[in-house]
This record gives sequence, structure tokens and C-alpha cells, in this order.
Amino acid sequence: MKPLRNRVGHYVDLGQESFESLSALPHRIETRRPGEEIVAIGETVDYVFVIETGWAIRYRILDDGRRQIVNFMLPGACFDMMSMAYAKADHAVSAVTEVRLRRLKSADFLKAVSMRPKLATAFWWVAIQEEAILREQIVRIGRRSAKERVSHLLLELNRRIAAIEEKLTDFINLPFPQALFADALGLSVVHVSRTLTKLKAEGMISTSPEGIEILDRDRMAEMCDFDSRYLHLERLKLVD
Repeated sequence: MKPLRNRVGHYVDLGQESFESLSALPHRIETRRPGEEIVAIGETVDYVFVIETGWAIRYRILDDGRRQIVNFMLPGACFDMMSMAYAKADHAVSAVTEVRLRRLKSADFLKAVSMRPKLATAFWWVAIQEEAILREQIVRIGRRSAKERVSHLLLELNRRIAAIEEKLTDFINLPFPQALFADALGLSVVHVSRTLTKLKAEGMISTSPEGIEILDRDRMAEMCDFDSRYLHLERLKLVD
């Protein structure tokens, strides 16, 4: 549960008792392999998942098979809050790496949060951050060029990983193929590949089989108009 504690702890000073109440809830540990579904569209959700290790994606698929990824979900992600109302899922979630999940009953989760105001406030802030990420995704796809889209998403993921690991580095371990980047950014795989090549040629990044290293963060952020304040990570002093 450490990734979740690191995440929610950015917003509220949680006492040991508040978080232990969440950790102590009855739960089941589950594992999903890459590509396996976690939440299906139309499924009535009555539980909450916490990602302990691995990456997942939130997405929609059109009738013709085209997929739009709306968000990458990293360790510490807690979903789906719609389960509080026992609503049917209007999107799907699946693993992109091997994912280790903690599955909690919605009623137990809601009771633990409702009894501790600081915990409730922390998850309210988590919801605010997720809404802000979705707003940026709309702007990213709707108004930014391919080069700006790729750069902006790289910088966002870099900051989100830093929030989990509590340190900012220039290397981004991206444990998924470029096809997922393409589906997240509304681009073809070829276009993503060409854009990464262009960023390399301009000295902003370097690539390896393990991931991407940011070489010129300031120039990259200025080029794609990246302002990390929407992530609300002021405590880590990661705001550009």
C-alpha cells in the first residue's frame, strides 16, 4: 500500500491511524497479466481496486475496434470510485504489464473513508488530480501537434512516477509498446516513432530498450507548454 500512501499523502497529512484503517480492511490480492481485463464496460462494479505494482490503462473501444486510452494508471492508483454508487462501468481497465492489485469491497472502503475526514479529503484531492489529467488529455489531443503531444505526455508520466517514488529523475521506464502511446495520443504508431526520432535528433531525449531519458527538460517543457501545476504535486517541489 506504500504507493497509495505516497500518492494520497501529497494532499493531506495523514496520521498513521487513518491509513492503517485502510490497510487493515478485508481484501484479496489479485494478479493480471499484460492485456488481461480488470474492469469490463457494462460491468456492475461493487469493489475498489488499488494498484500495488505494475501499469494499467483506462480506455474506450469504438465499434470498429479503434481504441482511445484516456489515462495510464500507475502504482497507487485507486479505482473505480463509481462503485460507491454501484454503477455500471462506462469504460474498461486492463493491465499493460503484470499488475498486482488489492481488491476491496466498496462498502468497506466507503465506511473507512467516511469515518476519517482526513482520509476522505485525501481521496477528494486524488479525484481532483484525475479530473485535471483528463482535462489536459483533452487539450493534448485536441490542440497540440504530434511533437507537443508526445513531449507533454512524457513529462506528465515523468512527474507522476516521481510522485510515487518521491524523487524526480530524467529517466522514464516505459514498460509498454509504442502502440499504447499512439492509442493515448490519437496518432499512428508510425507517427509516434517518427516524432520520437525527431525529439532525439533535436537533443531533447534519448531512447533505449528500457525507456526514455529526458536530456533537455526546460526546452521540452517550453516547446509543448507543459505546466505541471495541474498535477498538484507542490509538496515535492516538482512544479515548473
